[in-house]
Amino acid sequence: MILLLLLSLVLPLLNSSSSNTLEIDSISYQYVTSAETPTLNLSYTSRTQLIGIPVKSGDVLAGDHVILKAEWTPIITNRSKLEVYAPAIPAVLSVEENQSTLEIDTRELGNNATCIITATTWLANGSQLSFEFTDVYIGNYFVPKVTILSPNGSEDWTSVHNITWSVVDRNIDDEFLYDVLYSSDSGSSFETLVSATNLTWVEWDCSSLDRMDTYLVRVRVTDGIYYSTDVSDNTFTAGTGVTTTTTTTTTSTTTNTTPGLEPRIIAFVVVLLFSSGVMALVVYFAARKWF
Repeated sequence: MILLLLLSLVLPLLNSSSSNTLEIDSISYQYVTSAETPTLNLSYTSRTQLIGIPVKSGDVLAGDHVILKAEWTPIITNRSKLEVYAPAIPAVLSVEENQSTLEIDTRELGNNATCIITATTWLANGSQLSFEFTDVYIGNYFVPKVTILSPNGSEDWTSVHNITWSVVDRNIDDEFLYDVLYSSDSGSSFETLVSATNLTWVEWDCSSLDRMDTYLVRVRVTDGIYYSTDVSDNTFTAGTGVTTTTTTTTTSTTTNTTPGLEPRIIAFVVVLLFSSGVMALVVYFAARKWF
């Protein structure tokens, strides 16, 4: 009886402090007189996960179109709000309505991110209750995987052929663009055949290529966020042309020339001839005088 009397005196004092807010872990209470405290069921589904899975702090949520669902019970709420905040993007998704159950398609974040999820409810009598979930990784986007079907090794192509490939992605609605390249030197370098095509094949006329067995094909895919590539498993043969090698021969010509007479020798000969001529004249005139 004494205990009941004490409780009857203390409880009214606690209920009268309607302006106080208590923070306990990730739960925020704002108390007023209430018949029953509501509880939150936060879960998620995706296109491949149709049964709701409970969400708690630190969880990893992955799927195509991860949809968060906040459901308050009992249904005595006047208004509720669900918010997803991704600081790294940054992006915020929020919905607030006059009902006890809310949903958000988190694909609208635009990328994968670690998020803070906050669910808040306002009861019909004015009470407010919030739950916060931290470090929740939400992954809506997956890397597409491209696989070359042909040529994938050991083929022998001499005319027009189709390069074909396939792609797998957990995102059903994604649209893809492809770049197609080829290599003639076993992958040391690549040349582009086509860029940003949305087809899964391309026609390739390889008849004019030099015939070699060192060709490879590379296909690169993007969904607008992520990229992946695939290369032929092995080299293949292509082309009909003949690889020619031009050899340039350099001929060195050696010319043997007879060295000319040195200027001193030429001068000596001239002087000698001139002197001989003078002596001849002297002898001539002397002979006429004496004979």
